[in-house]
Amino acid sequence: MDVIGDARDSALSELLDDELGFDATTSGRLSNHLPMALVALHRLGASDERLVEFAERYRPRLVPLLNAEPVGSFDAWLGARGRADAYAPVRAYLGPLIDREGVGPVLRTHLPHLVDGLSGAAFHGIIRLAYALESESAARVAAGLAYLTQVHQPLGGRGVTSATTDDPLVALRRLSEMPELQVLAVDGNIGERMRGVAAHPAFDGVADWLAVTKDTPRRLTSAAVALYAATDDFTALHGLTGSHAITVVSPYVEDTEALSSWWFQALAAAYVTIGAPRLGDVDAHVRRWLEQPVDWDVVASAATASDDEHVVKLVYTARALDRQSPDRLLLASAARQAGVRPDTA
Repeated sequence: MDVIGDARDSALSELLDDELGFDATTSGRLSNHLPMALVALHRLGASDERLVEFAERYRPRLVPLLNAEPVGSFDAWLGARGRADAYAPVRAYLGPLIDREGVGPVLRTHLPHLVDGLSGAAFHGIIRLAYALESESAARVAAGLAYLTQVHQPLGGRGVTSATTDDPLVALRRLSEMPELQVLAVDGNIGERMRGVAAHPAFDGVADWLAVTKDTPRRLTSAAVALYAATDDFTALHGLTGSHAITVVSPYVEDTEALSSWWFQALAAAYVTIGAPRLGDVDAHVRRWLEQPVDWDVVASAATASDDEHVVKLVYTARALDRQSPDRLLLASAARQAGVRPDTA
């Protein structure tokens, strides 16, 4: 993901800096989407006035960032992973560290200890970090890495069993054939439901099911696209935006095999929480957008006018992925999410 070249000359930089005065979660204890939505809006072509309007509408949800003593060492940082109050002290530790050592070295040192729990807070930790990498600000990257630390959520270990396929969709289909997983409770938020899936004995070893090759990241992304296109499900949406974020962060993780295994495990847990549906003919779910395709500019314009941060992020994600590797499902899914009717576009 490339750097926002004009961020320092626009409202975006000021708004992102202002957001650093607030916590990573909202008054409702949900992820603070403001920095992610602002970056996505900017990338989709929103004006400075629109960015300010969106921020002002979102700001009542925010709570101030509390002053905190920084985590004192790398070992103390390790101990803070998954701790509900970790954001402020970890950010206070990471900011000066990144100033001294640089973004790349700090990410390469810390990320290997976080990727086994990359799905925490419905993937929002990894998403916030990925969006922060679009800026040249050490403070924003520190904030993203601190939130990923706070929401670290392992879903089980590796090395339990052996791979059965190199196709993520085939591996997911195996989950759809396990009735013991279809009766799990569906209560709670996305993260709570994913933890419930991970705790079931039948899920043990899922991270090992996928044989990792050089093509695995592309295939995992395609699987996330197919799952969202076929279901239009809110959890599947997060699986897709999270998958895009993982591709952005992946250059800073040396052990790409482990990263792909944790990525598949997270998608698998998300898939089970929505009932592990058989995907069948994915095209059927977005056929009218495929048969009367709309234009990316039309979809982007609709997304920038939306006050729904999930619409904004999904459309931004889909267009970014389509530019990397064209997939007709991406435009169709983005148009559906943005509410663009193909017969009137």
